[in-house]
Amino acid sequence: MKRKGLLFLPVLLIVVGWIVWQRRQPEAVVEVIHARPATIRAYVEEQAVTNLPDTHLVAMPIAGWLEGIELREGDAVKKDRIVARLETADLQDRSRQAEQRIARLEAEIKKTVDNRLENNMLVQAEAIVKAMNETVEAAKRTMEASKAVADFAKTEVDRLQKIRDVNAASDVEYRLAETNWRRSEAENQRDALQLAALRTMAAVSYIGPKSILDYIDRKSFDKDSLQRQLDEAKTQLEIEKRNLARATIASPIDGVVLKRHETRRQYLPAGTPLLTLGRPDDMEVVAEVLTERAMRVSPGDTVEIYGEGLNAGPIAGTVLRVYPAGFRKISSLGVEQQRVNVAVGLERRPERLGVDFRVHVRIYYDSAANVPTLPRTALFRGEDGGWQAMVVRGGVIVVVPVKVGLMNDDEAQIVEGLAAADDVVARPSTDIVAGMRVKVQSVR
Repeated sequence: MKRKGLLFLPVLLIVVGWIVWQRRQPEAVVEVIHARPATIRAYVEEQAVTNLPDTHLVAMPIAGWLEGIELREGDAVKKDRIVARLETADLQDRSRQAEQRIARLEAEIKKTVDNRLENNMLVQAEAIVKAMNETVEAAKRTMEASKAVADFAKTEVDRLQKIRDVNAASDVEYRLAETNWRRSEAENQRDALQLAALRTMAAVSYIGPKSILDYIDRKSFDKDSLQRQLDEAKTQLEIEKRNLARATIASPIDGVVLKRHETRRQYLPAGTPLLTLGRPDDMEVVAEVLTERAMRVSPGDTVEIYGEGLNAGPIAGTVLRVYPAGFRKISSLGVEQQRVNVAVGLERRPERLGVDFRVHVRIYYDSAANVPTLPRTALFRGEDGGWQAMVVRGGVIVVVPVKVGLMNDDEAQIVEGLAAADDVVARPSTDIVAGMRVKVQSVR
């Protein structure tokens, strides 16, 4: 029995030693890195499109017949160059009609204000009134005289009647006096009737001057009405002249044709778009940035514009403005996002870069020089949401919480939690856990 126990003891030692050795073997091989001083730049990276902040729409200024437009997209235009024309025959006819109406109204006004004939008639009518007044006055004196004669004749008849009763006067003498009295009475009545007739005629004669003056007043009213019509006609002529000038449509800028809306000869209403013009040298890039990221961006920040079409390499740019109002947008994954436009100016524009072309932008909003940095691949989120790193200490994995500063898609600034000599696992994974023994493969 003792011999068997002695023989079993070496075997047991070998097994225990093998188990201890096996446990001391690393469970994984990891690549480690060290935090190194470097300059880190924080940026926002988004897709973007090229854009012209100001485009100029050339539209139909008035309704009319458009002549064919020969310009095509991409054609260069100079300021004041004719880019479209309207048929002018109808416009010229309307201008001539307005001119003819003005000439007719001016002639009528000139005729209306000429009162020479009316003034002459007024002088004549006033002279007639004066003459009638004088004739009435003469007739009045004649009637008064005939009345006096008739009264005297009546007195004589009464005297002869008295003396005739005493046979102091003859019948012949009495009858002669009576006849004279009756003749005087008849003449007086005739003069009275003539005076009444002349007074009626004198009253009627006043109508002449009044009618002439009323006619002159009416002509003055007609002149005011004609003057208003003349002013209206002159205004209409100015409109027709402007419309005629608008029939020749010039470019408002030095630029290129971005789009042709109409090309063939046709009748179009006012306001119909014809051409869209723009200045490519004013091109901007507009990126739709998440609002929480856009709050870090400010005008003047440096921008890098890149994309597959930019064969000559990235283009430098500068943030021009962050729009004050955001908007909602559904992402490709169906997630509702709140975004805002950020406009970027280009330092140079590639010749073939057009409007509404897709590019990418990288907006640098902060930087730090000579600070400890690690690749983003070396960091991961812990259960509490904080950043962590795996460090190899004595061949064993230790999970260390770290505080980061600036970050971008490639690297992160390490503020607290790691020393420069710490061996940090370059690419942590779920297969590597705290307390695991590992073998360091390389350090970089």
